[in-house]
Amino acid sequence: MVKVRRHQEDEIDVVVDCILVNYQGDPGSRGRIIHAVLEWAEEHPDEWNKLQERCQQHHGALV
Repeated sequence: MVKVRRHQEDEIDVVVDCILVNYQGDPGSRGRIIHAVLEWAEEHPDEWNKLQERCQQHHGALV
């Protein structure tokens, strides 16, 4: 079993923002998407780290 890792709120926000850049759904969906991302991240920590890194780079390029 993968050891549960607590993700920093700012890390999660960057990844969710990266995923939702062109999302046209209702604003209430953000919480559900965050929950799904956290579940996935706990199950796939190596992939989470890669995704977070790519999103951080993308976010940095936009700032």
